[in-house]
Amino acid sequence: MIRRHPLPAYFLLAYLCTWAIEVPMLIAVRGSADMHLPLALEALAGFGPFAAAMIVLAATRGRAGVMALLASLCRWRVPVRWYLFALASPFAVLLAALLMTGQVEQLRSGALLHEVLAGGRLLEMVLLGGLLRGIGEEPGWRGFALPELRGRFGPLAATLVLFPFWLLWHLPSFLMRPEFQWSAWLGFSAGILSAAIWCTLLYDATRSVLMAALWHALINICRGLALTASTAAFLAFGQIVLLCALVIVAYWLLRPPARYRVG
Repeated sequence: MIRRHPLPAYFLLAYLCTWAIEVPMLIAVRGSADMHLPLALEALAGFGPFAAAMIVLAATRGRAGVMALLASLCRWRVPVRWYLFALASPFAVLLAALLMTGQVEQLRSGALLHEVLAGGRLLEMVLLGGLLRGIGEEPGWRGFALPELRGRFGPLAATLVLFPFWLLWHLPSFLMRPEFQWSAWLGFSAGILSAAIWCTLLYDATRSVLMAALWHALINICRGLALTASTAAFLAFGQIVLLCALVIVAYWLLRPPARYRVG
């Protein structure tokens, strides 16, 4: 079945690998069962897409396919401008959001970092919400699923097909957080769609899962910093990311990139 339908198999396995951990955690958090599961398990659940991609590649392309994915995860030789895009753009968005809301002094004075440290959220923000999420997710979504879709479609269509699978994969994690309400789901969805557009552009330009993982980690960290600053800065951050995503879409429509072969 995996060999005949690799992409559906990947989506199914990504959900199974992650939800097998997160659904029991959700039940425990909501108090529906007397279970005490460490929150660190959520970091392990974030590697579901990576695990699913490795399983499908091993079944369909063997060792060569697995090694190609791992090589992309280590691909650091990319043009300098894409390093700047991956590493600097999240901080540029954060700075713009703070400027829009008149809170840039928090960044300049170090008050924003002090608040993160005082709240004991640095490890969760940088490691759990940033680095581990980027490394755990991007080998699957961008390293496997996106190239499969880009072999058939242009970047916009491929992103729109991938988007709902990536969005709904987050559902148990979304529901675990008491501060997240259903009214926030629309904004969360817009954020995931915007991030998917940014990641497609970056992966198309570099074929590097590493660049996508770095950007994913940094955008999560910077979004957390914006939320620490204020709700207004958090909303402005999301609006800027969405606006830039619309610019990328316009670029694709004006200059449609060619499809490319899947290895």
